[in-house]
Amino acid sequence: MTEKMKAARIFGKQDMRVVDIPIPEVGPEQALIKVKAVGVCGSDVELYEGDHPYLEWGCTTLPITPGHEWAGVIEEVGEDVTDFGPGDRVVGDVSLGCGDCSYCMSGRYNLCPNRRVVGSYRNKEGGFAEYIVMPARNLYNVPESISMPEAALVESAATCVYGVMRTDIEMGDTVLVIGDGPIGQLAVQCADAAGAKEVILSGSYDEKLAIVEKLCNAETINRHNQEVIEAVMEYTAGQGADVVIEACGNETGLQQAIEAVKPGGELCLLSIYPQSELTVDVNTTIVKDLDIHNCLASPNAFQPTIDMMESGKIQTQDLITQTLSLKDAEGAFDFIYEERAKTLKVVITP
Repeated sequence: MTEKMKAARIFGKQDMRVVDIPIPEVGPEQALIKVKAVGVCGSDVELYEGDHPYLEWGCTTLPITPGHEWAGVIEEVGEDVTDFGPGDRVVGDVSLGCGDCSYCMSGRYNLCPNRRVVGSYRNKEGGFAEYIVMPARNLYNVPESISMPEAALVESAATCVYGVMRTDIEMGDTVLVIGDGPIGQLAVQCADAAGAKEVILSGSYDEKLAIVEKLCNAETINRHNQEVIEAVMEYTAGQGADVVIEACGNETGLQQAIEAVKPGGELCLLSIYPQSELTVDVNTTIVKDLDIHNCLASPNAFQPTIDMMESGKIQTQDLITQTLSLKDAEGAFDFIYEERAKTLKVVITP
């Protein structure tokens, strides 16, 4: 008889159920991991709401087990796995390439034409479950100094590390981050660690802005109380920011990013935008001669992120707003809706 596990699966719009499904089988190059913590991402909310771009594009079908921000302990490894074993504490890539194509061979496995994305794209089942199976080549060891709930934020932080790695942040630069959610919060920490002279976070909620002020030396702008572009120009003596990281994923934030960056500056886009058509001022990006970095997933960024977390350069504990059990997984979405002003990251502990 096939062994079963509990999994929180999305069956339709705002329809999540905790059900019994078979524990996934382990292939020769794979590992079976007992999930200890999994973060709820904005993309999980979009899947739950039925408006995720992957659903619109037909790349993901329901039902599906979401959850790509997971951390756990290896229970079993395939016969060809030599670098990991039972008992290892691990996290894993979100974008899984085939390992054989030219993109994978060059390290850009996030662009693999055969890639799958944990918890969404091409229905790779995610971590809202007691177990997840992963290719061993996409796993990374987690030091004991990092708790499992904190490790569940490695994926979010790695997205920011990858974005900052793609920019040319230098000593003395001013960096503006737009969006005070978990990605924005972590992007501020990454920009600060990269050597920026000044980091500014623009957001919507005083409670969230206060957290980033606590964790690192950053200026903040509440867009409800201040005009964002005017405030940025005041901070930068009318020049604009050297680098702008857009981390809120909406048209307003993208337009502000274009306006706030200085001529010859850099834009780093960490979001996938839900609108099929955006009406932002693309001509300004041309007139300003901007370098635009579009960031898909977090290739080659997990190990640097873990190292930065271990050293304290990236801190995630203060970003965890609430922890819930797997049976209360649907309640995570209710909590996010009801406590939006205070919520950064909800973590489920299967």
